[in-house]
Amino acid sequence: MVRAADFIKQVVSSTLYRPDGAVETTRDPAVWTLAHRGYSGSGRLDVWAYRTQADALRAGAVLAMEAGMDEDPQCAELFAAGRWSEVMERYEELSP
Repeated sequence: MVRAADFIKQVVSSTLYRPDGAVETTRDPAVWTLAHRGYSGSGRLDVWAYRTQADALRAGAVLAMEAGMDEDPQCAELFAAGRWSEVMERYEELSP
């Protein structure tokens, strides 16, 4: 059984730096998500939740490759090297 606690983590949601040097950090519950517009033209937005940032980044890179980036040599090289964020950046650059 999947538990919500496996996905929801306390993360830094804001950091306030005061002129006197004091720093105030706020933590709130959050999840790692990946969102993608559907291709049907209906305006659909698909959203997935992941347990970790690493899981979300890898899933985003896989989605980019499945969406045609496997034909881009630079992207294929980045994917093979496990550079997930850079794969998604390349996807966004070439597929605005």
